[in-house]
Amino acid sequence: MHDLRQRIVNEYHRQIIQQILQNARDDVSSKILIILWKLVMVVISNVYYVDTNMYLESSDIGEETSRNTSMAPPGNMPGPTDGKDVFWILVDCFLFVAIVLGNVLTIVAIAMTRRLRNVVSNYFVLNLAVSDLLVGVSLPYHLAFYMDDQLSHEKLICVLRFVLISVACGGSIMNIMVIAIDRYVAIVHPLSYNAYATTKRMLLIVAGTWICTVGMSSIPIYWNRFDESSTCEFETVLPRDYIVAIQMPLFLLTWVTMFLLYTKIWKEAKMCARRMNLSIVSSFTEKNDRKSVQVVLMILGCFSICWLPYFIVACMRSFDWMRDSTDIWYKVTFALALANSGMNPLIYAWKNTSFRRAFQRILRLKSPNNKLNSSLKVFLEQQRNEIRSKQKDADSEHRVSGNSGGYPANEEQQPAEEARVEENTTL
Repeated sequence: MHDLRQRIVNEYHRQIIQQILQNARDDVSSKILIILWKLVMVVISNVYYVDTNMYLESSDIGEETSRNTSMAPPGNMPGPTDGKDVFWILVDCFLFVAIVLGNVLTIVAIAMTRRLRNVVSNYFVLNLAVSDLLVGVSLPYHLAFYMDDQLSHEKLICVLRFVLISVACGGSIMNIMVIAIDRYVAIVHPLSYNAYATTKRMLLIVAGTWICTVGMSSIPIYWNRFDESSTCEFETVLPRDYIVAIQMPLFLLTWVTMFLLYTKIWKEAKMCARRMNLSIVSSFTEKNDRKSVQVVLMILGCFSICWLPYFIVACMRSFDWMRDSTDIWYKVTFALALANSGMNPLIYAWKNTSFRRAFQRILRLKSPNNKLNSSLKVFLEQQRNEIRSKQKDADSEHRVSGNSGGYPANEEQQPAEEARVEENTTL
């Protein structure tokens, strides 16, 4: 009896959707809004048990069943969401929350922190956070196709499933590569970086990445092999030539470029470590460079682990290699690829002190060492004042004695000491 009532509710939802689709305008917004309604209704009817008396009177069950049976073609009635779909729905929901929260935090941190805004290269970090945020925002649209097979029969709605996710993920990949190029110039060619890293040039690069990404990702709108009788999956919608000739080469080119750039950065960092002298200022600069190298290497590692398996499985599916055995692996690798958009904020918070402080300030989190750090800053400020006072006394004594029996003040000592103290105050 429960199965019968559940089928009636599902059929009721299907008829409502079809009726709205028939009466809706031809514009995209009218049809996309239906997905939001269906998300709510399908979750209620499939994940939770809802008494069908909300929709049908018990006395009308027999009549409604006969009418639905005559109206619906055999095998076209959507059944309840199975356990596997519920699992992937929960995975996507978790990814949605993690991606959106992490990248919103990054965007707010840059917008509210002057120190982060003043760093020109953070334009790329901000752009990466925006593209990663779009990955999270596009997940509910992707999630709807797990809940309702009827969405697969609408061409525009089905094609947009892959266009939206391609724009978001493509933007994320492009921005990661742009960050690699920026770090390469900053570390390998530091003397040329200030001339290169102007605000105008950075904004032009950001605009260029989005133009390229949107242009390449929008191709399936006009070139696809959509079939109403097939499910809405990338291998049944996207042409094989598009995957093999455009998507795969672009990904491989991006990955190889990043690998070569980071290899060069790593070698340059090792050479700088050998050349490093005992200067405190030089040590401070090299320390920052090492942190920068660690960040970009971590980004490359996460990018490779998350995206390489997905493109390998996607290539196998596009050629129908081991199609049945790759179904579950495709979902696993796709979820892993999306997870990369939630990892970047964690990388910045782990290695970048400015981002970590901004996150703590936004979340109103206080470090357990705040009191210790405050006391340390007071002590270091006192030490700085003492150094300046002693330096002034030494200079005065030198002028009075005319260098007789005294030593000339070292002009480089004070800046070096102040740099050391300044470094310690940023702990």
